[in-house]
Formats: sequence, C-alpha cells, structure tokens
Amino acid sequence: MHTQKRTRATVVCLEGQDFLTIELQDPATRKRMWSLPGGEIEENETPEEAAIRETLEETGHLVALHPAARMVTNYLYRWNAVIYDCTTHWFAATLANDETRLVEDAHYLLGHRWLPVLRIDELFAYHPHIREVTKQLIRISET
Repeated sequence: MHTQKRTRATVVCLEGQDFLTIELQDPATRKRMWSLPGGEIEENETPEEAAIRETLEETGHLVALHPAARMVTNYLYRWNAVIYDCTTHWFAATLANDETRLVEDAHYLLGHRWLPVLRIDELFAYHPHIREVTKQLIRISET
C-alpha cells in the first residue's frame, strides 16, 4: 500500500484542566477514536488560518493561537484504508470567546467534547506521536 502526502494544521486548545477533542469514526474500519481539531491546509491558506478554520468547522469554537506554542512534525497516519504521510503544523490555543457555532461537518465526525488533560495517555494510546506532541503543547500552554 502506498502512502499519500498530506499537509495539515491541528489545534491543542486548553481550558483550565480540560482540552478540546473531537470524536471520529473511521469510515473503513468503523473504529471510533478521540482526536484533535484539525485538517488539511487549503490552497492560499496559512497553517494558522487552517488551524482556526478547522477548529471552528469541527467544534463550533473560535480559538486564539498561542504565539509561542507551535511546532511542525511528520508522521504516518492510517485513515479510511489509506496511509497518510502527514506534515502537521501544531498550535496551542485558547478560546477566543464564549460563543459556539452550530457544527455541520463530515459524517465521520461524531462530535466534540472537553476532556481532562489527565486522560491524554489513554485517549491517544493508539498513536504515540500525537499523544506526545499533545502533551508537549499542553505543557507549553500551562507556563
């Protein structure tokens, strides 16, 4: 099976001791998993713009990116019977305001929820790279 390249942006949004997650269901395997808001960077869009847009589309929350908390990593990710070679721009964020928009996104997005930071190891056990980057950005956000 060949890999498909993908450039994406993802947000780790912290609110107190909770962080913003999305629940997904892989269309091919039907496996449910927790993930972070994010997605592909569109043409003529900066990684920052993509991170904010994707979070709004997937959770209804407008976020403000933390200026010093960002990183870029590469990893493989299996989704819908395809292996993606991901280059991901990661951003720490906080809520920009208390408003929430209605979410109308892809059928595989089951919803979003604020979950305790203490559950990161359990929630992202399926992908150690995502787990570790999430923990790094949480630590930066807390300082």
